[in-house]
Amino acid sequence: MSLLDWDQFLERVERNEGLAFELAEDLLLSIDGRVNKLSDAFASMLPKPIEQAAHALRGLVSPYGGRELLAELKTIEESARSGAILHQSLPLEISRMVNGLKTELNVKLEESRGQSPRDIPGAQRL
Repeated sequence: MSLLDWDQFLERVERNEGLAFELAEDLLLSIDGRVNKLSDAFASMLPKPIEQAAHALRGLVSPYGGRELLAELKTIEESARSGAILHQSLPLEISRMVNGLKTELNVKLEESRGQSPRDIPGAQRL
């Protein structure tokens, strides 16, 4: 399962690869913070912070594809909005998919720099 739709993302940035790589690097710098906020929101068990954190993370990753991840985040967001919190902690599936997206982005970035994907930690899982 690929979590990165690079072609779709390139279309969103009008095929400007320089901009795409810059935005991908920005995502890699900020995604862990957003995941931590969602995890903290689950720890609070308060619906509004869970809804807001899921929405923010979904907005951050949506340009990159990852339909499965987006669907999971949307379910969390809608559940929290309705007051029916389905989980007591951040679902492992979210962490796994975010890590997969990060790995795929790192591979794409390193390929753009001329480095072999096999030299990139975690790339073997692809």
